[in-house]
Amino acid sequence: MAEFTGGEFTGERVIPELVDADLLNEHLARYRFARHFVSGLGEAARILDAGCGTGYGTAELALAGVASVTGTDIAAEAVGHARSRYGSERVRFVQGSCETLPFSEGAFDVLVAFEVIEHLDRWQDLLLEAKRVLKSDGLLLVSTPNRDYYAESRGESGPNPFHRHEFDYAEFGAALNAVYPHVRIWTQNHAEAIVFAPSDAAASGFAPRNPTAALTESASAGDPAGAHFYLAACSQSPIAANDVFAWIPTSANVLREREFHIAKLEGELEKKDAWLRQTLEAHSELQSRHEELTAEMERQNTWAAELDREISLRNVRIADLQGEVEMRLTWIRDLEAQLGGAQTEIGRLNAESTRLTQEAGAEIARLQAEAAERTLWTQRLDAEIAGYREELRRIRGSRWFRAGKTLGLGPQVRDLK
Repeated sequence: MAEFTGGEFTGERVIPELVDADLLNEHLARYRFARHFVSGLGEAARILDAGCGTGYGTAELALAGVASVTGTDIAAEAVGHARSRYGSERVRFVQGSCETLPFSEGAFDVLVAFEVIEHLDRWQDLLLEAKRVLKSDGLLLVSTPNRDYYAESRGESGPNPFHRHEFDYAEFGAALNAVYPHVRIWTQNHAEAIVFAPSDAAASGFAPRNPTAALTESASAGDPAGAHFYLAACSQSPIAANDVFAWIPTSANVLREREFHIAKLEGELEKKDAWLRQTLEAHSELQSRHEELTAEMERQNTWAAELDREISLRNVRIADLQGEVEMRLTWIRDLEAQLGGAQTEIGRLNAESTRLTQEAGAEIARLQAEAAERTLWTQRLDAEIAGYREELRRIRGSRWFRAGKTLGLGPQVRDLK
């Protein structure tokens, strides 16, 4: 079941001060029905309320004058709330799981498990555990919603996320008969009163023992598959009770409830009228604003039309500029092609210049070597000429040359320049 944490209300645990009267009575009626079975057991009887939740039902069972009533629930917060609210000398609360009840065999005369079995993954263990902790002639009172009616009543809200397994009439009866040899099932319906009727009352010819039950018997007859809830009494011993039980709670004054509801609706109507007036005023303001916005929109549309015309002219100019750009791009591409050719020619000329420079350098080196060689040759020749001149000077200065010249003998020697 959903946890009761710090007073949080999920709708799965009934908290009397947080639910409306109809829902509280629907749950409380089961405990009033259970008191029919408990009240005749005597002061020594011990009762167990398995899955007791917030404890209001456990306290209700204690009003039957039994020795003790024990409530157990898996949620520590729920048990703590129940202890502080309903705990007494004869009413105690224990934390524990319904699938593994923390009690010894044969400890209780009656075990109540209302709206619990559908919340359990191992729901069969609840039935077996109840059989274990009950006396041999003990009684299990167990209730669950009718799956077919419950699914229909929830409508678009979908399956209950807290329910692990729901039952229809046939499956519920089969599950109980698999564990207990004696089973009686009552249908529970919420009418002007809350009615518990044995599903086989008409067939058994059983006459109800109280006038209220007699008044409501005919209203509760019919197909049990259409009931709101099922409540079963299970035992290893025969079960004598087969009454139609009707509980009319003090809060079920239909006329008063309807008057209260009408007054509430009238208050809601006044609120809605005020809301409608406010809405109409707001609508008027919105209409004025709409007209202002419409006028502003027309001005904006005029401005937009002028802007469109200007944009159209600019688009023409842009088209002209794009044509000019294309022409210039073509001219640039031509220049780039010419530049590419010029760069190729420059590369060739650079290569030729490099070659010629290399050849000229080699020729210059050769000529320089030849010039150096001729310079050496000239120097040698000058040295030889100087030697010849010196030798000629000596010859001319010799007395033999002078004598021969005087005598007209010897060779003729020219002056060397």
